[in-house]
Amino acid sequence: MAFNQLIFVCLFMPLSLLLYKVVPQRAKKALLILLSVLFIAWGNLSDLIYLSVVIVFNFFSAKQLCSLKEAGKGKLARFVFISALAADIGFLGYFKYFNFFRSLFGLPAAAAGIAVPIGISFVTFSLISFLCDVNSGRQAVPRFFDFCLFVTFFPKITSGPIVSFDEFNQMLASENYCKQNLNAGMELYITGLVKKTLLAGNLSVLFTAISTASERTVLEAWLGALAYTFMLYFDFSGYSDMAIGLGKMFGYTMPKNFAYPYTAISIEDFWRKWHISLGAFFRNYVYIPLGGNRKGKARQIFNLFVVFLLTGIWHGASFTFIFWGLYHFVFNAAEKLFLNKAMKRVPGILRSLLTFLAVMVGWVFFFSDSLSAAFRYLGNMVGIGTGGSAGGYYLASFVLLLALSAFFALPIFCNVLNILKRKRLQWFSPVYTLILVFAFALCVASMVSDTYTSFLYAAF
Repeated sequence: MAFNQLIFVCLFMPLSLLLYKVVPQRAKKALLILLSVLFIAWGNLSDLIYLSVVIVFNFFSAKQLCSLKEAGKGKLARFVFISALAADIGFLGYFKYFNFFRSLFGLPAAAAGIAVPIGISFVTFSLISFLCDVNSGRQAVPRFFDFCLFVTFFPKITSGPIVSFDEFNQMLASENYCKQNLNAGMELYITGLVKKTLLAGNLSVLFTAISTASERTVLEAWLGALAYTFMLYFDFSGYSDMAIGLGKMFGYTMPKNFAYPYTAISIEDFWRKWHISLGAFFRNYVYIPLGGNRKGKARQIFNLFVVFLLTGIWHGASFTFIFWGLYHFVFNAAEKLFLNKAMKRVPGILRSLLTFLAVMVGWVFFFSDSLSAAFRYLGNMVGIGTGGSAGGYYLASFVLLLALSAFFALPIFCNVLNILKRKRLQWFSPVYTLILVFAFALCVASMVSDTYTSFLYAAF
């Protein structure tokens, strides 16, 4: 089940909210666990079995870790900690990278394939952050049912945001189910649904047509890369808006995951605005423990290399993702060493355009099936190996959609909306409500008429 399926929009979500409203306060947490279990088991019962195993394993590993530390058995506690981390990473490696490792040794892929459990990359990082916080003493072992909800909470399980248990515990403590949060959550959910269904869904038509063509012109290659750049953003930020909105409807406020990343003035700035929770995880649990920027410039560059190598590997079992991660490392390292100083006198708008161009070129590796296909596509973008004549047709057909995408990728609309909200104009609230209802109806109509498309980041 996904947030943009009719079964979820028309049945699961309204029934869940209705039940959550009528059950007493003391039963709300249990109901959320039950709803999350149903959400997970709906797609594949084996996902629920996997999650049950890792929940029990990590919870009792954390309890054993604390018991050993309290007993003064530091070496044995460290062994338990490292073993638990290795098991979690081993699960991720088996389900996600088994066939990739087989290919490295020239072995054929597993005949039946391996079914990857729901949100395994996001779940694994949540578990790693939990174990690290318990080991460092920043986090006590919680009650078992709180831990179950932390792992299974259905708004975030598929594609995040990645939250630490400390962040989730603060949400538990400040849970505020009320009409105001319900309305704000619904607004955010509809915003995400519009991004996914109306923007990303239509951009995928352009991208698919160009990326699957046997040959393409320079214009087509650039249009395809631009379409994917916007499509990925609206797809993933749309999911994040829907997830955060759903959490808010139940009284849980999760941190934002995007802050208009295509307005970034550097690649470093881009990673402060793109997939914020992933960047926070790597900063807190990889970059800083390795020494961050405290051990000299050379060590800092090495730490960045490790972070972006792992970022690439985390996104997928392919050399294209590894290359994409290292591509971003090169830009980050260059900015640390000399590029930021050189760019200080460059106007901000030009820096944003150059950063956007660098990010868009990087996405070519992200969407390509192989490095050779990526370089072939990049060759098309500079006039190498081009062919065909459909560029003008695609431009004329999709120029309005691309212009709207560029507009909504900027904070202009959001800023105007916030100004109007603060002014408390009498006409604004009913008009804006009607716009949201109309947008929701358009999304539902689109879901009825179109084939379901999964969220891109659900594959990671």
